Amino acid sequence: MINKLSLLLLSFILTLAATAQQKKAANISILLPFCSKQIISNPNHENAELGNLSREYYQGATIALDSFEKMKLSVRVSVFDTENDSNTTVRITQKQLFKESELIIGPVRQGGNKVVSTFAKKNEVYHVSPLMTFSKNKIEHNFWLSANPDLSSYAGILLKHIYSIDPQAAIIVVADKSVIGKSIHEGFKGLVADKKNKITLLEYNSALDLQLYKSSTSNNHIIIATATETSVNKVLRTIKDTSTVKGLHTYGLMQWLDFKNPDYALFMRCNLRLVSPFYVDYKREEVKQFIAAYREKYFTEPSEAAFRGYDQMLLFGNALATQGKKIMEVIGQKKWLGTGSVFLFEKNKNGYYLNNYLFILKLEDYELIPVQ
Repeated sequence: MINKLSLLLLSFILTLAATAQQKKAANISILLPFCSKQIISNPNHENAELGNLSREYYQGATIALDSFEKMKLSVRVSVFDTENDSNTTVRITQKQLFKESELIIGPVRQGGNKVVSTFAKKNEVYHVSPLMTFSKNKIEHNFWLSANPDLSSYAGILLKHIYSIDPQAAIIVVADKSVIGKSIHEGFKGLVADKKNKITLLEYNSALDLQLYKSSTSNNHIIIATATETSVNKVLRTIKDTSTVKGLHTYGLMQWLDFKNPDYALFMRCNLRLVSPFYVDYKREEVKQFIAAYREKYFTEPSEAAFRGYDQMLLFGNALATQGKKIMEVIGQKKWLGTGSVFLFEKNKNGYYLNNYLFILKLEDYELIPVQ
């Protein structure tokens, strides 16, 4: 499936590139909180991490731009430093160069995105949220694009996956009071209303015993919506003896691998699946080519943000250069494979486009392997 998706994306790029030479340069504005002045004066500035993330994203995007040049795609990119400041972002939107935008990527934070969204909606310019996942998005118009699934949408994606492999599944959701827990819980809450779904919603507490809620007649699929190490371990240890739980599958978040002491043996005993909007298969030829190009240009390894910058510019920039501003007529409702992301955009109930794809990954012999 991966190779087929790769060929689809490559075919999309090569087929349309021939017509692009006849068109004027496509204008893309990238607004990111590089926070250059702050970091130069103080490398330990509070915005240093955000600034470096933005820089890595942009560096990844430049590798895609280099490939456009080779394909003779005409693209003009204007780059602005928002300084993680809404007032600075307002001033940027008043610049003539920005007003010529046909596609906007960034800013990163919600406040800056709200400023830019006014321009995007008025001028019917697609506006991409590149890095952050917003659980309570306040931008609701047809030209807003979220390159990552929001947390509440994890519920529908997981439910669809589980029922595709086990239509009679008994689903138990354990959520804590964190932003992650509340958002995923809220997503499942909307699905519980459909009585066809066998979903049990539980709020995490230290005394919770999942043995009390397991099904004895259906396979048990347990989703643990928290990124807190102690909470995860307590829940999993109540079900570590898989012989007492029929058809056990557990689902968690990629952040679990960043725990101080991740218990891989326990994860595998519980038949864990990790969900993530990002995953890199380093055996793929396209991935190897990107890494080689990035190393040659920047003398270092690409980060997750760099992969995202490359994938998004390759998809959105190419669509704009070849098809003009109506990029979602080309991209929408199709699945596109990048080096670290898969894009499957769907229009949600609030009117904007949301990437509705998550990798489902299993741990096998301490290695992550995609099952979706």
